[in-house]
Amino acid sequence: MGVRISFITFTRNSGRRLGFLLESVRDVVDEIIVVDGYSSDDTVEIAESYGAKVFRRRPWGHVEPDRMFALSKASYDWVLYLDDDEVLGRRLKSELRDLVGKAEGGGIAAFSTVRVNYDVRCRQILFGRIYPDRQIRIYRKDRVLYRGLVHELPIVYGKVHELPEEYYIIHYVTPSKSKTLLYAYLESIEYYKHHTHPLIAALWKLMPLSSSILILSRLVRDLLIRDNPYLNLCTILRTIDTYTYYEILVHTLTNFRGKRRTRMSKLVSQYGLIKLLEHEV
Repeated sequence: MGVRISFITFTRNSGRRLGFLLESVRDVVDEIIVVDGYSSDDTVEIAESYGAKVFRRRPWGHVEPDRMFALSKASYDWVLYLDDDEVLGRRLKSELRDLVGKAEGGGIAAFSTVRVNYDVRCRQILFGRIYPDRQIRIYRKDRVLYRGLVHELPIVYGKVHELPEEYYIIHYVTPSKSKTLLYAYLESIEYYKHHTHPLIAALWKLMPLSSSILILSRLVRDLLIRDNPYLNLCTILRTIDTYTYYEILVHTLTNFRGKRRTRMSKLVSQYGLIKLLEHEV
């Protein structure tokens, strides 16, 4: 029998999206694992209707602390991971098994694939500074490590093969101010950051007073001087409204976190959240 693949995803009140996701992967994986944060809607029932193994876990506000737990429940060596607002692109879906099968003999530990961010509100693909948005979502479970930090990519022990852009994941972006605020807060207490360039460091230190300068510099650097042929109004507005705004929030919160929070962030960055929470498996 050919290579087998486990699929993992994380849910919390994901009933409106989950069926679409599981329908897109059910024919190309051999096992579905859903880690649910005690949903109050029909998420669990939908997952079980697709034959998923459902594990209910205390919600942390973001899924990263549960990723190593999910990997420990995978029955097979190779894992495909998607969020509940993502689906496989057509070519990646049709050739997934072939790619993984060839990787077995090629010493590949993981695949990097482009994630196409489609803004649901303005119905356009987001380019600019978030394209290409490469993600590592296909890998051998014994060759990756997650530390539990928000927005982290896995640490891969081995060769990462970068797939061409026609092998992509589609991410349906639905902007949410409350989610942006939560993630910015989490990042501000989980990451110990410093900027090496003195001017950039000074501007970030002056947050939020220097925000207008930073927004302008981000637009010029990431949208205009790259001569992006896909530049559109949605890209510009989202760069300002979501991504630059997000980083400004992170750095502003970081500046006001105090010595105790700063010491904690240094420990979290060094050792990982999972280890410090004694949440590893």
